Amino acid sequence: MRRLISFVLILVVLAVGIGFFRGWFSMETNKVPFSEKMDVHFQVDGDKMKQDASAIEEKTKHLFKSE
Repeated sequence: MRRLISFVLILVVLAVGIGFFRGWFSMETNKVPFSEKMDVHFQVDGDKMKQDASAIEEKTKHLFKSE
C-alpha cells in the first residue's frame, strides 16, 4: 500500500511540475498592505491544456500514419 501511495504522489508531483513548466498552472502572491496577511491566487489555463493535448494528438497520429 505504501508503494502505491508513493507512486501516486510521484505522479501528482510530476504532473504539477510539468503543468507549471508548460504554463497550465500559475500562482501569484500579493502582500496585503498594513497587514501580515498574504493573498495567494492559483490559476488553471484550460485552453492551454487543450492546445497542448491537441498538439500531442496530432503528433501521435502522424507517428502511427508513417508506419
